[in-house]
Amino acid sequence: MGKQEQPQNQRPGQRPSRSELRNSIVWPVVISVVIWLAGLLIYIFAPGRFDVLVSGMVAAGLLIYLVWYQRRMRLAPSERILSLLLAVPAILGISAGLIRGDALFAITGVSLSLLLLGVQRALTIPFSYRMARRNFARGNMELALDLVDKAIATRPLFWESYQLRALIYLSAMQFPQVERDALKALELRPDAHPVHNTLGQLYLATSQYERAAEAYSKAIDLSPKSALYHFHQGVALYRLGDVREAAEALAAATRLGLPDVTYELQAYYYLGVALERNGEIEKAEEVFADMVKFREGLEILKENLKQQPEFPELPMLRADLRDMTKRLRAAVPQ
Repeated sequence: MGKQEQPQNQRPGQRPSRSELRNSIVWPVVISVVIWLAGLLIYIFAPGRFDVLVSGMVAAGLLIYLVWYQRRMRLAPSERILSLLLAVPAILGISAGLIRGDALFAITGVSLSLLLLGVQRALTIPFSYRMARRNFARGNMELALDLVDKAIATRPLFWESYQLRALIYLSAMQFPQVERDALKALELRPDAHPVHNTLGQLYLATSQYERAAEAYSKAIDLSPKSALYHFHQGVALYRLGDVREAAEALAAATRLGLPDVTYELQAYYYLGVALERNGEIEKAEEVFADMVKFREGLEILKENLKQQPEFPELPMLRADLRDMTKRLRAAVPQ
């Protein structure tokens, strides 16, 4: 898959998309040509002011990029203005550094912007939310829930608190509360892809595959480079029987790089079965041969499933694990 040399007949999902080609080949070339032409014009028509004009061009470019990037995010007008103001020291510092030939100006400007950003985050994030997130990471769910409830009472429009509480409820398999809080978080921040992921996890756990696929489609639109989003979308499509689309999503997940061996093992398993059911037997055999490289994740998966409380999707996962075990035993000499 993404880690090996591809055969002549590519597997589904291995062909780079147009946006990937554009980002990796076209745009770097275009940007390089534009910078070179701009520098040439400045050198020809204003050679004595080359450093000043180039610095101004860089500063203007950074500002334009920031404004363009903001358009992709659903920010309130006050948030847009604040983000621009926070970037001013960095832009001025970089420009001054280019004009004077001293990196200290750039370092100082960027450091000041980062410091202001840190202060702004510290003032806007409720303290009880930060403590709740810390306790959630440590597995102290009851204390985390109590703290995040206080955060919501203090700052009811802070969407991250609802997202965190949804994750706490998800860990406790309290599914109606998960959906309630996740939808509230999306009401406050529609472009928050982690919340779409939370909904996707909920719908997969409760075997609502169409809703899971829809949630992950939205998450991928907002964060297309997330391998886990492609993986979970692939699983949802696989459950729906849409094996061709499932193979595309799972192949994309392996290409982007999954976080650990258990996800790699599952991705190759579901991809292989999807290709097999789609009649692409040779490609499926190649995928199952690659799956063997991640066989150490099998025991981890078994242990994880043993520790899970009952939920609607668990029998399907257990059946998949049994089939995965058989395929690995057949592929690996005993």
